[in-house]
Amino acid sequence: MRFGHLLLAQGSEAIFSTAFFLYLAWIDSEMYGQVMYGIAAGTIVQKVVLFGLYYPLVQRLGETDPSEAPDLLNQVNAVRLILLIPAVIFIYSLAQIRDFSSQMTWVVFFVVLGFGLEAISETFFAEFRVRGRQDREAKAKIASNILGFGYGLLCAAFRVEPIVTSLFKLFSSLVRLGFVVKHFWRPCVVRLRQGLPWADVWSITRVASVFAAIEILGNIYNKTNIFFMENTVGVKGVAYFSATWSLLDPISVLASSQFLGWVIFPVLAVLWFKNRGEGLRLVRSNALWLMAVAFPIMFVLFTESELMIGLIYPDEYSDAIWMQKLLVWTILISFENNLFNYVMMVAGKQKLLLLFAVFTTIINLVFNLILIEPLGLTGGCLVILLTKLVMCSFTFSYCQWRFHLFTLRDFIFPIALAGGSAGLYVFLQGWVTKHPAVILTLLLYGLIIWRFHGLLGAPKTVEKHL
Repeated sequence: MRFGHLLLAQGSEAIFSTAFFLYLAWIDSEMYGQVMYGIAAGTIVQKVVLFGLYYPLVQRLGETDPSEAPDLLNQVNAVRLILLIPAVIFIYSLAQIRDFSSQMTWVVFFVVLGFGLEAISETFFAEFRVRGRQDREAKAKIASNILGFGYGLLCAAFRVEPIVTSLFKLFSSLVRLGFVVKHFWRPCVVRLRQGLPWADVWSITRVASVFAAIEILGNIYNKTNIFFMENTVGVKGVAYFSATWSLLDPISVLASSQFLGWVIFPVLAVLWFKNRGEGLRLVRSNALWLMAVAFPIMFVLFTESELMIGLIYPDEYSDAIWMQKLLVWTILISFENNLFNYVMMVAGKQKLLLLFAVFTTIINLVFNLILIEPLGLTGGCLVILLTKLVMCSFTFSYCQWRFHLFTLRDFIFPIALAGGSAGLYVFLQGWVTKHPAVILTLLLYGLIIWRFHGLLGAPKTVEKHL
């Protein structure tokens, strides 16, 4: 039920944000590109403000009495507010240095500010999760998604000024904060009047700093291609890339945040110290299941890219079709990489993971410099694909070397099934049209997975803890 509430909230965001962004893409590709640029910058600022505090905050909330929670929430919010102000000022100053138009500057500013304030609400959501009140989190997020993106849709429909429309994220974040603050306002203010224990603030900040650096670098190397592409192919090029990325990225987020981050990670953290053998079996099984789930998703997105982009976007976005076929590989890579990230965290290898992130960021900047200018949009796609592959190679190699998770035999079934299904699809196209061939291939794939799922391992550990 807890995961169900969070999944419902994520689903509402996916539905309403998709409706807003698609409509915006149809009516004004330039403004759509500006908003997506702001979102790229906003997600980086959000990670800066979050500062990896989620992990130590959850641990300490779980160890303390609920009456002490307001002190911890105040400490974390103090850090996040201190980080929010210079981060937003930096983005505004950067827009001035880049000589953006006044409109684009303020669009980016307000979108970024919305993301920053949204990070503040995550402090209170951590408390809800620890106390098993994901229902409250879901209500706050669903309401903010409906009102925020609904506001954006209305503004776009009535052709309101882009700067006013760009307030959708700020409005959404304020609604979200309003919902959660009413539960904590009185106890937090009472404790705040007694003064902040700055020694404790520094302690939790120091613990979180490694996690923060990992998350910030991850967001940087996942977003830098947007900034390099804007400089090479313009804001409309960013819009075309974002058209397909906005279809692919939510799938990765659903697996990495909702499933791996909020379900597998807490279970694995407990098992690691109580029963490491069972924890490693959990990792192995989920790695194979994630692979088995990723393949049909990639297959549909690849084979039906023309239909999807054609139905969702105007003809101007035709470049998104071939980009989607290339970028589908990021789904499989992201699924596996995020799992191995969490393994390294629970194993106490955060500093090594940070080193991997540093190397990946450096390599990412090299990719941006050598690929985007000569190859344009193709280079932008290759940058994100190769960057994710580099990071996954680091984390997988370490986990395999340290814990001996897999043998070659483990991969035979999922890879052979995926390859055989692809061959079947090619064969069926000679007998039936494309769409029936896709459906028949998926049905057979699902039937084989159902019949021989034991070859992937059964993640019973997860079921037992949900």
